[in-house]
Amino acid sequence: MAKRDIPEINAGSMADIAFLLLLFFLVTTTMDKDQAYIRNIPKKIDVPPTDVKVQERDILAIKANNQNQLMVRDNIFSDPNKISEFILKFYQTNEKNNDVANNFPMYSSTTTSLCDQNMALLEQQLEEAEQKGATDQAKFFQNSFDEWNKKKRAIQLYGKSEIRELSVQAHIRVEVQQGTAYSIFAQIHNEIEEALFELRDKECTRLFNEQYSILKRRAAQDSDPLDKDKLALLEILYPARIIEVTPKN
Repeated sequence: MAKRDIPEINAGSMADIAFLLLLFFLVTTTMDKDQAYIRNIPKKIDVPPTDVKVQERDILAIKANNQNQLMVRDNIFSDPNKISEFILKFYQTNEKNNDVANNFPMYSSTTTSLCDQNMALLEQQLEEAEQKGATDQAKFFQNSFDEWNKKKRAIQLYGKSEIRELSVQAHIRVEVQQGTAYSIFAQIHNEIEEALFELRDKECTRLFNEQYSILKRRAAQDSDPLDKDKLALLEILYPARIIEVTPKN
């Protein structure tokens, strides 16, 4: 019986087909992008270390456990939308008049004369630091001088003899555990941002008769110093001071 020849497979054609299929899937397949919570990180400011004890009234601690339960000042709940209520109360309780009987941050009055006094002192300290060649100290004094100068312009824009500032120690502290869902962490920060936006928007409308979002967008697009001073005033009145505590097990 004659031996039959086994036909050869055209491997070259199969390679072409595989290559075309690969190109097809590369073109038509969409890759999911990782979603992340976007937040503006405050600019680092070099400040000499101080041993200052922060009072309980100056801390608004927002905690989340690995069961995704939330606690704000001994109030336990599961709906993150309630967080903004505590933040608004934290900022507004003593905004008009200080009451030592409550457990919320105190406010202090800042005047243009106080700004002038501090600027004069800082100017002298800056000159001495520059003469000594102390670069880090000079940078710190310059930053402090700029902050007081910004406050002075804010008071002048405010149209009053003074502005009331939240205690420098007052801050929001976010503390989550390792097992806390990322969505809860993101919602906490969303609530903080929304509460601050609400406070600034209300004051922006009252002072300048326009929405905070419009002012912020315009200030980012142009270089008008007046718009930047308006933003600075709103940020001084309602500062965003947020501390994130390292997650615990």
